[in-house]
Amino acid sequence: MAYELKARGNERFKEGDYSGAEDLYSQAIQKNSRDPSFFNNRALVRIKQEHWEGAEHDARIAVDLYGPKATAAIKSNYFLSQALLGLQRPAEAYDVALAAYKASLETKNPNAEPLSKIILRAKQSIWAAKETARLRNQNETLKRLEELLQGDLEKDLSELRARLAAGEIGHIGYKEDEKELLDEAQKRLNVTRDVFASALGGDMKERVVPDYLIDSISFEIMHDPVTTPSGHSFERTNIIKHINHSPVDPITRVPMTTDDLRPNYALKAACEEFLTNNGWAVDW
Repeated sequence: MAYELKARGNERFKEGDYSGAEDLYSQAIQKNSRDPSFFNNRALVRIKQEHWEGAEHDARIAVDLYGPKATAAIKSNYFLSQALLGLQRPAEAYDVALAAYKASLETKNPNAEPLSKIILRAKQSIWAAKETARLRNQNETLKRLEELLQGDLEKDLSELRARLAAGEIGHIGYKEDEKELLDEAQKRLNVTRDVFASALGGDMKERVVPDYLIDSISFEIMHDPVTTPSGHSFERTNIIKHINHSPVDPITRVPMTTDDLRPNYALKAACEEFLTNNGWAVDW
């Protein structure tokens, strides 16, 4: 019976009926709470609905049921890292995703690529938080203005949640309005920082590392990038170490040797120029 409910939930999921799928997965869990795949499925459908707390709950149970070191737990940890990012806990998301990423490379698991994206997003969020603290510490006026903007956003989000709780709007409408509020708040923050950077210059400008300069294995800025046959670039020492351990392309899983690597001179020049002009990025 539980597996029939799961199968029906899968059909609802394919149809895009995430609420219906979640209900069926919940029924399956009530029938059999020892199958981690049920929790994995419900975690995924909750991620689709951005129910981050519920997704974290389910993913953690799935990891425990599989066993933290089991290959099958890699997908559960992928879901867990997504949920932690959604909950604005990037440091935790980074630790979970990095461990799962390393395990996926060792076992040739197909979740390596999506996990690498989660790691990069987490690292960017951690860096953004540090930048916010740095900028606010440098200028008391900017700090006060940003705190006021944050207070306005929290007030608007609180009112929106109250409307959802009162049944005035549905979950889809809530998510659309929430995204609009967050986007507008980010625009106001960017404008505020641009004004201060223009007026004061120098260290008041927010520092950002472009994605294309970052190695997808170590998640550090590259110094000697090489390109694989699939067209992806990696730091030379990192990709050689990976090939020696597992002779496949980290992204496509196609067999590969060190002879297949080619220097990426244009990207190397871009990395060198960026590091020359942004010494702080060495510690990124």
